[in-house]
Amino acid sequence: MLSPPSVRHPRPSPRSRRLRTWLILLVTAVAVPLVLFSGFLLVRNVKAQARETERLVRDRAHLLAEDVDREVARLIAAAEVLATSDSLAVGDLATFHRRAVEVRDLLGTNVVLRNLANQQIVNSRVPWGTPLPVNTGFTADQRAIATRKPQVSGLIMGGVTRAPLLIVVVPVIRDGDVRFLLSLTITQERLQTIVSPERLPRGWRAGVIDEDGTVIARSHQAEQFVGKSLSADLWAGMRKSPEGIHRAVNLEGVSAFQAYSRSETAGWVVATSVPKSLMAGPAREMLLLFVGGGLVLILIGITAAIGLGRRLMRPVAQLARAAEALGAGRLPPADAAGILEIDAVANAIRNAAGLIQQREADLAESEARNRAMVQTAADAMVVIDDAGIIQSFNPAAERIFGYHAEEAIGRTARILMPEPCHSADDVDVVTCLSMGDRRGSGAGRDLMGRRKDGTTFPIELAIADWTSGQRRYFSGIIRDITERKSAEDALRASKAEADRANVAKSKFLAAASHDLRQPVQAMMLFQSALEERLAGHPAFRLLKSLGEAMGGLRMLLDSLLDVSKLDAGLIVPTPVDMPVGPLLERLGAEYHAQAVAKDLRLRVVPSGATIRSDPALLERILRNLIENALRYTERGGVLIGCRRKGGNLHIDVIDTGIGIQPDKHEEIFEEFFQVGNPERDRSKGLGLGLAVVRRLARLLGHRIELRSLPGRGSMFRVEVPVVVLRSSGSGKPDNVHPVNGHPVNGHPSLILVIDDEPLVRTGLQAMLESWGYGVLTAGSIQDAVLLVDSGKWPDAILADYRLRGGETGLNAIKAVCERLNVPVPATVITGDTAPERLVEVRAGGYALLHKPVAANDLRNAVVEMLSVAESDTRLCAEGDHAAPGGSC
Repeated sequence: MLSPPSVRHPRPSPRSRRLRTWLILLVTAVAVPLVLFSGFLLVRNVKAQARETERLVRDRAHLLAEDVDREVARLIAAAEVLATSDSLAVGDLATFHRRAVEVRDLLGTNVVLRNLANQQIVNSRVPWGTPLPVNTGFTADQRAIATRKPQVSGLIMGGVTRAPLLIVVVPVIRDGDVRFLLSLTITQERLQTIVSPERLPRGWRAGVIDEDGTVIARSHQAEQFVGKSLSADLWAGMRKSPEGIHRAVNLEGVSAFQAYSRSETAGWVVATSVPKSLMAGPAREMLLLFVGGGLVLILIGITAAIGLGRRLMRPVAQLARAAEALGAGRLPPADAAGILEIDAVANAIRNAAGLIQQREADLAESEARNRAMVQTAADAMVVIDDAGIIQSFNPAAERIFGYHAEEAIGRTARILMPEPCHSADDVDVVTCLSMGDRRGSGAGRDLMGRRKDGTTFPIELAIADWTSGQRRYFSGIIRDITERKSAEDALRASKAEADRANVAKSKFLAAASHDLRQPVQAMMLFQSALEERLAGHPAFRLLKSLGEAMGGLRMLLDSLLDVSKLDAGLIVPTPVDMPVGPLLERLGAEYHAQAVAKDLRLRVVPSGATIRSDPALLERILRNLIENALRYTERGGVLIGCRRKGGNLHIDVIDTGIGIQPDKHEEIFEEFFQVGNPERDRSKGLGLGLAVVRRLARLLGHRIELRSLPGRGSMFRVEVPVVVLRSSGSGKPDNVHPVNGHPVNGHPSLILVIDDEPLVRTGLQAMLESWGYGVLTAGSIQDAVLLVDSGKWPDAILADYRLRGGETGLNAIKAVCERLNVPVPATVITGDTAPERLVEVRAGGYALLHKPVAANDLRNAVVEMLSVAESDTRLCAEGDHAAPGGSC
């Protein structure tokens, strides 16, 4: 319901004006831009007219110059024809005189033939035979003789007529010399015809000036100005360029706009001018019309505005009375003003009463709804002021904190917070609520709350600030997150348990790998020894099959070791600049026989690129990819090639094999996952090759890309960085081929084998002896020391890492070297795949082989050790003295 407030009539503002004034200002505001725009158009039009006049003046000067050129060119052409006439060539001057008279009558000129002494010989103006005078020399004569080309003179006085005229002088050349001068006159009347007033717009002037700046023809007052020279300043400006336009005072003393153009044939200047008063006349008339018309239109508009203002005053006053009635709570009158807009405002005022009543009802409903939401909300809602005093406390807050609303409202919000905020009287409550975290309005943060009984619990708090009047308030939504925190703690505990299980798995794999490698190592050693002894025996084929089976088991254990090393981060890449071509060619040669065995084509595209990578690790990646391609391709072939893109080189291994389903592109890089091998056929690998590829690629920073079509084939791409091609140094051989019995210091090599497993010792002894080496075997450190004390000094040591009684092969090697008082090359053999073993053995400076060891790998290791021993012996022999004990 409307309540009538006290009505106050506001004082008029100092800037308030009557409606008629605003209408006048409106008319003025509309008229002024129009006047300004019209003025702009007027100025633009005047400038355009001036530019057009300039163009016309320039064009007229150019046109008149062309007319002068044509006139002079016509006379020059006639003179050149006469100069080459036959009668003049044979000296028939009478006939030449008749020809000259014909030219005179045709062109309206006079023809004079003179010798170089300026004696007239022929003059078409007088009959033939009349005595003729001697002319004075002209400047044009000298130029014609010097240049041997036609010349045009300036203004001169005729020798017979004593009238001003101009001549065209053409040299007559005979036998390479100038014999005569032939001149044709250009009368002033002819030039006056070219610049006559009839050929110019009204008020325009035109004239012709010779090369000396003398007026030789003029459209107006020719008798006064012909023969006079231009001022030095004006003529200096006109001589500099062949044409131009400028403002100057003409010969009549009138300020004018002048344009000039130079005749190309005669060299004269033709000028046209327009008085400034003639150019400004149209613009002045247009300006007067514009100013007068504009003032009349503005006066008409102001008069109309005053009349309309009086018409609008009455309905506006009625509208003001209706607004006063609305403010007083009364219904406004329903009088129609007859003006649509004012009637619309009056209707809006009448509707405002109903709208105000509706808004009051809606406000009451909204307050009730918000109150219900706050009272039934599951989260606590607390409102505090800027002093930290609680203003509102909903039932959820009562349930969470244990306070009744009557207890909390009016108290500081510190009662809801634990130490230090609870007892810190000098701490700002809002700062304690946000814990110093000034995030955006409504942002949630986790902190601790305090119940009435003093217990604390985790809460999530979101704060929004708002103002009412001059006061600032903070609304906080608080949620008890005790259960969520418990769930998070349980999740962290589960993750820790999973991490422990993963560590236990790694330890189990390492231990299982070690325990498996021991018997497998012995089996491989015996198989290799038997293979050499039973060559040609009927059981040799079965022995070869046994070796292949042992090789498969060794491959599984080696793959597990590779994954373990990569996961432990023990492999550190050493990138170098390397040519990729030799690596690809060597791999192609190595796998060629395997491809031929499966009736496949293996092609390597040569590449001269140089890349940056770790040669050994990159080779391992490519080997795994090539082996996979050959393993899963039954027909077609495998292509290995490179393609450069930007700063990288793409090394592609493409096959025509079974392909890979799109949903398996990620799974194939997981451990033990294989495509198309549900029966786990060992000939198709173990499912670890691509897992190793991905780990090595990540280690090197190389990107691996897979594209595949099921049934069509696959492409694996390795992206490596390209570097500038550099020449490489010396190469390194891929394999070491030992010589049986490799002698050291002149006697057969002696190898000390230390292993606590009798089978392994026996197998190693059999294999080494089959290669021609002497072998000493020991099962413990004590046995090894006793052998050394008996005078049997080994050239190299093969020691198992794990011995009985907690002893290690490293301890055994150290004990032997200390007893000999000389270092002995040694290799540690172990079945333990734990990453720590690699670090420990490398720290001792020894080589490391993992069981089961292939015969070729063992042979290479022995040869490497004996090479070191032989090198040490040679260095000792070249030294100044021997080491204690008689050995270096």
